[in-house]
Amino acid sequence: MPLRLQRLVNRSLHEKLVQAYAQEAIRLRDLAKGVTTARLRLRLLEEADNQDRLAQAAKRGIIHPHPHPVESMRF
Repeated sequence: MPLRLQRLVNRSLHEKLVQAYAQEAIRLRDLAKGVTTARLRLRLLEEADNQDRLAQAAKRGIIHPHPHPVESMRF
């Protein structure tokens, strides 16, 4: 029984990871619409494409979410 629950939690984390990459790609494309510099627009669109690639990799199971949230590092 705990194994089944663990799989559901992992699948939920996995779905959240895919969604986060996809949302970031959308956000970057929206930012690129308002940028006046061609070089910056190109860079934002490249990063949006990269986020799309990461989302696809996560969908295929190549990228896995960290099982426990990582707290911000303090120096």
